[in-house]
Amino acid sequence: MREDNDPTWYDNPRLNAWLEAARTAFASLASETGGRWDYSPASLDRLERLLLSRYATWDAIYHHPDDPVLKAAAWYLGEVVVLHHGAIWAWNPDGPHTGEYWPGCPRLTYPCDRLSDAEADALAAEEIAGEDPMPSVVPLSHIGSLYAEGEHHLATVLEHFTAFEQWRAGLSVSSRRHVGGLSLAARPLPEDGMGVHM
Repeated sequence: MREDNDPTWYDNPRLNAWLEAARTAFASLASETGGRWDYSPASLDRLERLLLSRYATWDAIYHHPDDPVLKAAAWYLGEVVVLHHGAIWAWNPDGPHTGEYWPGCPRLTYPCDRLSDAEADALAAEEIAGEDPMPSVVPLSHIGSLYAEGEHHLATVLEHFTAFEQWRAGLSVSSRRHVGGLSLAARPLPEDGMGVHM
């Protein structure tokens, strides 16, 4: 099991303190910048422009995770994903661990308790095979990616969760195509030759 599947990561003093501080920081940022922050995917373009106007390099992001504007931006980015994709915040209740790449910010993932048994089994099989479709995104890391080579945008964070939703939908379709352990495509047609072949 991935560590961020542990329910203690979803509600703990460390996470809750960060969320409260980040929410407060965003309220200040919203007051300073004015305009309407509506938590839409389109509003991430505005957030992106604001960040690029204030921070010139990746180092300015990585080495200052407690900067109130960065904390506010990470929180807002995360809340857009929460609102539009049902993501949840997760953070190690025991504090940062050795080798953690972005220790100053929690991550977003999808709660395993919302998966069906079939989805949970398929996810476990994917993990064993080394392919993990479950999204796990650190918003501050995604902000840092704006400064990487190539074209990067904040709104692409949503693609991780869209891909996971498509993976789940594919499983649902696959399960409907199998009845009693036999694929509908493998079932013989009725004698009159009529019927649905998939």
